[in-house]
Amino acid sequence: MSKFSFKGRLQTDPKGVQQLFDFYKFAKQYSNCWFTIDFEQLEWFDANLSSELLLYCYNLKKNNNLKFFIDYSILKGDLNVLSRNGFAYYVVHNKEHFKPVDDRETVIPIKAFQPDNADSFADYIENIFLKQRGLDKIDKDSKDRIKSSYFEIFDNVGIHANTKSPIICCGQHFPASGELKFTLTDYGDGFLKKIAQHTLNEIKSGADAISWAVKGGSTKPDAIKGGNGLKKIMMYCFKNGGELSIVSDGCFWSLQNKSINSQNLNNCRDGATIHLTFRYLT
Repeated sequence: MSKFSFKGRLQTDPKGVQQLFDFYKFAKQYSNCWFTIDFEQLEWFDANLSSELLLYCYNLKKNNNLKFFIDYSILKGDLNVLSRNGFAYYVVHNKEHFKPVDDRETVIPIKAFQPDNADSFADYIENIFLKQRGLDKIDKDSKDRIKSSYFEIFDNVGIHANTKSPIICCGQHFPASGELKFTLTDYGDGFLKKIAQHTLNEIKSGADAISWAVKGGSTKPDAIKGGNGLKKIMMYCFKNGGELSIVSDGCFWSLQNKSINSQNLNNCRDGATIHLTFRYLT
């Protein structure tokens, strides 16, 4: 049986994102067989990254007819989050767990949405994500702005991403550090293609395309200048000490400590991933 072994600490940073892509690149060599996802050498896994790993598994099942094996006995200690959030069940059984058992009440369970299923996504954002106990201290107005921003992001994926693959979300609350991380990922066209077309190739790189979008740029003909969902989320993070990271077109773009940075990755997979980190929740 073919196998890929994750190692070290898989965190929401360029190194963690790269290791996820390395898994996908390696597994794409195989087809019509069982494949082991090995976590034995892994020390830590940010549970929000389950969304991206599940999206890779979805495409490998669909395009390569792979079937996945996970040794549940390894998923203990910090790694049991991969059971508690429903990831392991979803990958092995090819369907979501109706209600994952989370005795610590720290996970935002993994969920996949078809791009045209806005009602299901809205219910998840309103009744699961924003009602996670880690966000109890965030005021209603802020929650409403975050909610509307994610609705707009989901709508943009449906309109512009040119994909039938699911949009996948997942998150985790870290009570000890007062943080909550939430990730949304898709397998569409990414940022650069549509933005380059819209700007007549004035925008030529992934980093520039992401910067253009978070500053309020929109490829919608009827868009209100400066009013898109990404800009609203970026401004929330800037004002409240949060972090926004976006991965698309071979670039890891981040707003952290009120500073913007970008790093090129050896990762040019289709689509985009948006990571949001709330801080100071204690």
